[in-house]
Amino acid sequence: MLFFTDRGKCFWLKVYDIPQGGRATRGRAIVNLIGCDPSERVEAFVSVGEFKDDHYIVMATKKGVVKKTVLSAYGKPRKGGIYAIEIRENDQLIEARITNGEHDILIGTREGKSIRFSEKNVRASGRKTMGVRGIRLSSVDDYVVGMLVVKREGTILVATERGYGKRTDIIQYRTQTRGGKGVLTMRCTEKTGKLVKIMEVVDSDDLIVITDAGVLMRQPIAAIRTIGRVTQGVRLVKLDNGSLISSITRVMEEAEKKENVEIKNDDEKSEEQNTKEN
Repeated sequence: MLFFTDRGKCFWLKVYDIPQGGRATRGRAIVNLIGCDPSERVEAFVSVGEFKDDHYIVMATKKGVVKKTVLSAYGKPRKGGIYAIEIRENDQLIEARITNGEHDILIGTREGKSIRFSEKNVRASGRKTMGVRGIRLSSVDDYVVGMLVVKREGTILVATERGYGKRTDIIQYRTQTRGGKGVLTMRCTEKTGKLVKIMEVVDSDDLIVITDAGVLMRQPIAAIRTIGRVTQGVRLVKLDNGSLISSITRVMEEAEKKENVEIKNDDEKSEEQNTKEN
């Protein structure tokens, strides 16, 4: 696995070196496992089976910079990590994804703007380079909250810090030229709060929401209706007074089925072993 920090460095870690535990166990801090500087924070990670020359790592920063580097450039691990992107002052890396060079990139900002462009508009460059402008931010207070690679023919889900959100058909996000101001993807008001997440989903996925109070909620994506792009959205979850959403992720049905099968197999093996010992 490749782990990317907010300062633009990349670290390697074999999956079998990650301690295995149950869902309720606390786990270990990733920064201690990969050996990065204590002041750095892991912002993204990707799973890599083979470092191919025809695949790429696409990265995005908080200030709207994007960069694409061939995946094979990360094939030689170093103990202290390597630079994946040169980070400008007052900026930080927020996302990294693997692509095949043929997909579209979608970037969303805190003020509710987004832009979709072909990754072919981002020329591949070396590891220790700064990248190019992906989106022009609408104000000094605006910043990028997420980047996704459009792969599935699904919908785009956006969510705000006060529990509002919506799904919109991907076709409503027209392809534009990289570096523009983009289009409105969520009408952010005082009632809804600012945008905190943008992701691609399909009906079979589930949505997991975590609040700053540590409360976790799960709901099916199919229960969230699909509406237009230039709208305020609907209430996704009901929050306690003063609470805000701190994190949102999705659970894909295929991944969960695979995990459940693996857990079942492990339980059966353990039961069989106990029977033999007795």
